[in-house]
Amino acid sequence: MVAPAKSSLRVESRSRAAVTQHAHLAPAAIQGLEVLSLPVTELAAYVRDLVERNPLLDFDSDGFTVAVEDLLQEDVDAERDEWADSDAAFRPPARTRQQEDGFDVGRLRDECSETETLACHLRTQLDGAVGHEVPLVLVNAIIDCINDDGYFDGSLPMICAEQGCEMEAAERALTFIQGLTPRGVGARTLRECLLLQLDDDAPLADTVRLMIEESLEDLADNRTTKLMRAYHVSLDDLAVIRRVIAGFDPRPGASFSQRKDTVYVIPDLVVERRGASFAVRVTGELSERLVRHDEYEALVAASGDAGAASWLADKRTEADAALANVAQRKRTLFRFGMYLLEAQYGFFRQGQAAMRPLTMQQVADGLGLHVSTVSRIVADKHILTPWGTYPLKHFFSTALPATGAGGTSAALSSLAIKERIKALVAAEDARRPLSDAAITEALNGEGVEIKRRTVAKYREALGIPRQSQRRR
Repeated sequence: MVAPAKSSLRVESRSRAAVTQHAHLAPAAIQGLEVLSLPVTELAAYVRDLVERNPLLDFDSDGFTVAVEDLLQEDVDAERDEWADSDAAFRPPARTRQQEDGFDVGRLRDECSETETLACHLRTQLDGAVGHEVPLVLVNAIIDCINDDGYFDGSLPMICAEQGCEMEAAERALTFIQGLTPRGVGARTLRECLLLQLDDDAPLADTVRLMIEESLEDLADNRTTKLMRAYHVSLDDLAVIRRVIAGFDPRPGASFSQRKDTVYVIPDLVVERRGASFAVRVTGELSERLVRHDEYEALVAASGDAGAASWLADKRTEADAALANVAQRKRTLFRFGMYLLEAQYGFFRQGQAAMRPLTMQQVADGLGLHVSTVSRIVADKHILTPWGTYPLKHFFSTALPATGAGGTSAALSSLAIKERIKALVAAEDARRPLSDAAITEALNGEGVEIKRRTVAKYREALGIPRQSQRRR
């Protein structure tokens, strides 16, 4: 195995307590935010655990009266006061439940020894990196966004919002990962992947770097004469350059095991058609059946045992807090779903092509919440729509400028533009497929301000082959 590339960066293992020391949040508020973070499957496990641990809680099968719905009367302004400002410094436990100070690389190696995945391989390299100036929580968040081919397909701005960090810190964390093995891991594009594998002392390294940056398609299409003229190289030099690039792995993560447990997605939100309109529903039947067991409380009170009464008071406090947190989660998700329906109404009626640009900050402003609370709402949750089931993060995308009717300025979602690229390619003449330049020209003609390089990036992300590969 090749040793990890050395880096001048420093990764710090810091406890989450250090991050939250200025938050001044009550334990109940922290617990409420943690419950909000849970996707519906984990919420079900959470309430089952509550029922096992707290004899005052049960599932409503005998008509108990104190239910979650009774606690939904708390008004929205109270929620806004509780979560709008105090959430800024709070960071919930990582989805892996892995405590940074207790990062046990030896145990992780044992767990990964039978079938090593790419994520395991990357994390086992972190023990030698402790002491560098990149928070470990960021490194782990980015590793979670690396796909099976070894590419980073997440969003640094979204990670920054979730972790409450500056973009510079996230970029340092990504750079650190790009220094690990396999070489090329953590790249965002094929070009970046190849450049990460290029050594400075490789034959004709400077020319190789330029060709990867500027003429990768010409290399793939074997445009020998054009390359020789553009870079002033001989045929022998070009052969050397090709051998160097051929030694790179365009899918650095593919050699690792991709064995995964089957995951069945259960949506947290449902938006369904109701005639000419839509309805929003929050899922989670089990959590809605959670009730407080008044009969058991009456039995303990009748016993006259002071110790039992004190214990009972603690359990009652825990039960009421759990019911309130589950109710608050449902209310907040419903408000989010209603906002999303309004903000992306075109999508729900017409599909991807009508997707609008949307940021978490816009949602936070609209709901009166902190942006990190919105990030917590979105994380690991899904929504069932008339067009299929999507992660909530799917509805957040960057905006590209465009010209609307009458010459007015407008903005289009990158997702909508990708759909338009798919439509243009689907309608092209297979004998004369569109080049990236032709697609760019067509989009510009429709008022979309986009460059050819961006079109190429979107085309690659959609898995659409180059022009020469589509010709039949």
